[in-house]
Order: sequence, then structure tokens, then C-alpha cells
Amino acid sequence: MKRAISLISLSVLSGLLAMSFIVSAQAQTKAKPKKEVILTTTDIKDSYKVIGIVSVKTGETNLDTLNDKLKEEAKGLGADYVIGVNYFYVQGGYLYAYGTAVKIKE
Repeated sequence: MKRAISLISLSVLSGLLAMSFIVSAQAQTKAKPKKEVILTTTDIKDSYKVIGIVSVKTGETNLDTLNDKLKEEAKGLGADYVIGVNYFYVQGGYLYAYGTAVKIKE
């Protein structure tokens, strides 16, 4: 009888440990936040792969809004940085920006 209780206890304990491991692994997977895309008007020193050119235009005169849109475009391509960013004010009240979306080589 003691042996049967010991085997049941061991089985329950093994199940709890397995559940704990699964929950811990899921928590670690979810804990990694996505890095924000970084904008720069220059080049970077890290080794990278060019993904493509990103450009945005806005009718607002708010540079933060323009930068946010540029970051969203780059994020959609999977970029880590947008390098060589150039800004223009186009007659008619538009702000325009473009740059090269790149992914850091690991």
C-alpha cells in the first residue's frame, strides 16, 4: 500500500514539475519585447543586410508623426534600423522622409 501511494505521489510530482516547466517556457517566450526600429541620418558600424527603401509623406508638420510612420513602414519589413534618413518639406505643406531599411546580421 505504501508503495502504491509513493508511486502515485511520484507521478503527481512529475506531472507538476512538467507543468511548471511548460508555464516557465511560455513566460520566457512571451517576455521578449520587440525592439523599436531606430532611425539615423548616418550609417551604422554594425554589419547589416539591406532590406529596402522606406518612404513616407504626411500632410502634418509634426516630425514625430513622420518618424513614427517611417518606423512602422520599416517594422513591416522586419528592419532594425533605417539609415541615411533624409527629410524634405514639399511645397503644399507636406513633409516627406525616406531611408534605407536594414537588418542587423547576427
